[in-house]
Amino acid sequence: MIRAFLAIRPTLDVIQGLLSAQAELDGAGADVRWVSAEAVHLTIQFLGDVRESEIPQIESGLREQLGALAPFEIECRGLGTFPNQKRPRVVWVGLRGDGIHQVADAAETVLSPLGFPPEERDLTPHITIGRVRSARGTEALVRALKDSGDRSFGSCRIEEVTLFRSQLRSDGAVYTPLLAIPLRGA
Repeated sequence: MIRAFLAIRPTLDVIQGLLSAQAELDGAGADVRWVSAEAVHLTIQFLGDVRESEIPQIESGLREQLGALAPFEIECRGLGTFPNQKRPRVVWVGLRGDGIHQVADAAETVLSPLGFPPEERDLTPHITIGRVRSARGTEALVRALKDSGDRSFGSCRIEEVTLFRSQLRSDGAVYTPLLAIPLRGA
């Protein structure tokens, strides 16, 4: 079995902007485990455990549905926390771009009939950049996030969607690309 998820990765220049934000926020002294550059992504759909024998059917469906979509622009803008600022657990950067929802809808069209349930919550396009480990320093972190407000971290063109393998380890998850599905539509 392979633990898998479908995701979009921003370009390296946008990732560099996100790493700069992490470094600035780290100055608040909060107990946060920052996401590595290699792990930065927007999850479109978490599949969970997948049999290797299912991958060809998943690939075929995704290539057909996602391949019909055109590449699109996203903007990384704004910082926030989930579930809220009183008890932050996740530090995120927001994403804007109409194509994100089209990709999610197309993926659901393929994956639901194959037995992968759709996401229970509405898609809130974001990239997790850190996970808060304890309450230490969270007030300073929230102040730093408010100071950054609606800051832009850049825009980029999304030309593919990737199916990743996720391997959980004590020092964090390791993500390995399994398939890259190009967006080729007009």
